[in-house]
Amino acid sequence: MKKKRSTFIVIAFLCWSLLPLARPGEVGAAPEKIRLSFGASSTGTWIYMFCATLADTWKRHIPGLDVTVLATAGTTANYIPLDKGELDIGGGSGSADWYALHGMYFTKNKLYNFCTFMPASKSYYHLFTYAESPIQGWKDLEGKKVHVGARASPTSINAEEICAALGIKPKFVYSTPTEAIDMMKDRRVDAMIYGTGPPWSGVMDVAADRKLKFICMTPQDQKKVNAASPYLGPMTLPPKTYSFQSEPCPSVGGVQEVNVRPGLPEDLVYLLAKTGWQHWDEIVKSLPAANWVRPPDMARVIAPLHPGAARYYREVGVQIPDSLVWKKK
Repeated sequence: MKKKRSTFIVIAFLCWSLLPLARPGEVGAAPEKIRLSFGASSTGTWIYMFCATLADTWKRHIPGLDVTVLATAGTTANYIPLDKGELDIGGGSGSADWYALHGMYFTKNKLYNFCTFMPASKSYYHLFTYAESPIQGWKDLEGKKVHVGARASPTSINAEEICAALGIKPKFVYSTPTEAIDMMKDRRVDAMIYGTGPPWSGVMDVAADRKLKFICMTPQDQKKVNAASPYLGPMTLPPKTYSFQSEPCPSVGGVQEVNVRPGLPEDLVYLLAKTGWQHWDEIVKSLPAANWVRPPDMARVIAPLHPGAARYYREVGVQIPDSLVWKKK
């Protein structure tokens, strides 16, 4: 009985504290409803599916919560709306956090008004080609037609940066992930580089039609990339992650994540973080790539943590220094 009463008090407090956050079109909304907007990414991407699954988990386990998941042009499209307070939550990545904080690529101005909140997966950079291809190493991509995903997406930008760090110049091809998969099946490109949490359904889809192989990095390759792009660190794909892959495959990777706007109340963000992790097994069951991350990963983030998120991670034993907690500039 005490537990139910405590839950009611928490929800009642959150509803009261969120009243000033109502959007112009929600003046007549019932006061007990918490409404949040969640910018995900383009449909068909792994991070979009993660955001939708996380939102569904919250709605099923937090009474009175309504989360609207929005398809956006990509996770980089979420940063400026978050910074302006037009989105409550947004899919992101460690590399995009770096770009936003330094005013690179998708924004000319440095953005500080967003917070890291929760990891989604490790973004491993898959380089795969046809089993009979003469490509044996990353250096063999020189002059080849290589698909890297959607133009200006984090994965395509990272692919370009990786190749620049390794001193190679492929002929980059850009499109949606769905079109990229079709191009690999039709052999319209020589290879594909794509950063996402493994196992990625796109690789398995192509492998159902074509015999594939992964191209791995040497330790020297990994060091060069990490030196040029600190948000991309050494990462190894375990053997048998995919049916055709018998050996471990070293590459580089970063973190896919979810960010929030700083203005969300600390108690709400704490509750969202706690609920997500308490039901993480449900998310992993639907999206196995989410199994790559754990709460301790949030001790090494690029952008500052929301105070509510920091409170949760500290509560479960993660050492979060004060320097990693968001503060208004």
